[in-house]
Amino acid sequence: MRSIALGDNTVHLIEQAGARLLVDTGPDFAGAWEALQAEIEGELPDVVVATHGHHDHAGLGQRWQAAGTPIWVGASDGPLTARPLLQSPAETAAMLAWAKRTGAPPETLAHVRQRVETRRAAALRAAESSEYLEDGVRWPTGLRYPPFEADRLVDGDMEVGGVEILAAPGHTPGNVVLAVREEGWLFSGDQLLPDVDPLPAIQFVTEGEGLRRFPTLAHFAASLERLAECGFTRCFPGHGEPFDGAGEALAGALARIERRCARVRESLREVGPTTVYELCARLYPRGTERRFWQTASSVQGHLDLLASRGEAREVEGRWEAC
Repeated sequence: MRSIALGDNTVHLIEQAGARLLVDTGPDFAGAWEALQAEIEGELPDVVVATHGHHDHAGLGQRWQAAGTPIWVGASDGPLTARPLLQSPAETAAMLAWAKRTGAPPETLAHVRQRVETRRAAALRAAESSEYLEDGVRWPTGLRYPPFEADRLVDGDMEVGGVEILAAPGHTPGNVVLAVREEGWLFSGDQLLPDVDPLPAIQFVTEGEGLRRFPTLAHFAASLERLAECGFTRCFPGHGEPFDGAGEALAGALARIERRCARVRESLREVGPTTVYELCARLYPRGTERRFWQTASSVQGHLDLLASRGEAREVEGRWEAC
């Protein structure tokens, strides 16, 4: 087993039962592919499993395929690798409609529109440009993300070469983790990270001919609960160094979610029916003013989780405790 740092990301090469699996493709910054090939010493893995379809975890997918190595992705993340984020006008419209539904004022909605359009333009550049833009913060350069069709869409749990691929939706709809249970190893991608809890994102999945908002945190917490029952002892995350105490880290992540849920639930009981924006301003006044998108995404995620438990509900755009 070998962990390989690539800028802000870490990929893991597992050699088990005669099979070589790479966890995540690696991010596509200038020099990343060459550095990764040097680390694996020219012996290609049998398969690369992308834990999810974000640009820093699946960005080199097309390069691996060109080299002859298949890429597997969770079934519901197939659309994330096959086209740039927010390329669809319907997806952009759904993002803006959600922001309006929060009850945010016009000046905040104008900022949200600008943010969404900026993200869309950046995603298209990453997909279409042959050049690497300057970055130098998390990676040596900006990231490219050429779209690709996964060779296999993993639906549910499966095992290959003694390594389990476990469905863990939440961070993305098709998020997966990998495990070697006899060793107590969890390859977590972004499901479990040292010192940080991933922010619940506003995401959409196809439903019929339209889009439905995906309740990120409700699924993410359920996946954490499932993994917490597996007895893992060591975690190999998608960012940072491997660490021991995986079980304790999973319990800690769940406890932090519960504390935030309790705060949201108590505020709902105190103020009665309220919009997402009003709840954000009450709970995080400075964050709502400075970073509305992140704050509102987090509050929406915890409302979704409470709703999944029957502890909150939305009625005509306003949320209330049950």
